[in-house]
Amino acid sequence: MDMTTKMRRLLVLFVLLIGNSCATEKTIGVSERRVQRQVPLFAAERAIQDEWQPLRIRGETEYRVTAGAGRIAIRAIGQSSASGLLRRVQINPVHCPQIQWSWRVDRLQETADLGAKEKEDVAASIFLMFGDPGLLVSPKPVPSLRYVWTNRRMDVEAIIDSPYLPGIVKSVVVRSGSEQEWFVESRNILADFERAFGYFPKADIEAIALFTDNDQTKEPVLAYYEWARVICQTGDSTM
Repeated sequence: MDMTTKMRRLLVLFVLLIGNSCATEKTIGVSERRVQRQVPLFAAERAIQDEWQPLRIRGETEYRVTAGAGRIAIRAIGQSSASGLLRRVQINPVHCPQIQWSWRVDRLQETADLGAKEKEDVAASIFLMFGDPGLLVSPKPVPSLRYVWTNRRMDVEAIIDSPYLPGIVKSVVVRSGSEQEWFVESRNILADFERAFGYFPKADIEAIALFTDNDQTKEPVLAYYEWARVICQTGDSTM
């Protein structure tokens, strides 16, 4: 075999290898996109279509869609009240183990204490309810993980057992202090649930809720909820 023929064959082989490498990378890219996708839990601009239900305990916190903080968001203003907004969903936490959301707190209750009944107010919180919580007129207690934004008296990453529903509602302190700016949070639902309850969830997430209250401290509170979503790795998780 002369040198020219050998070089031609090597060139053809090199081209084929490059082509196969590109094809492989493209396939991996497609596979990754199929494995991971975002599923919305709520978005402020779709508040009406999202069909929120009122969750009233005492009085009524004012929830209103606004652009007052520079973004379209659900604004929550406490009125010596304890109430929230609940939305039905159907999310498998094994298939969708990561949650992300955007929120902001401009004013909060400095004397609040999530571990004490007489001071149990929260500036902003997002509930994940594992199992069917029942109808609002006859609620059923189901394990609930609550991501909270509270004052600096609580350490970030602390887990607090609810003084009203011990063993049922566990709060994870995600942020503390009034920052007056937007933050995007990202949490692993399975890891947080296991750390809070000591076992992995045995049911799907069947409801989420936004909750801001100041019925205990009566201190002013102003919070905003922009959007939330889960990141799904495998399987179906249609709402």
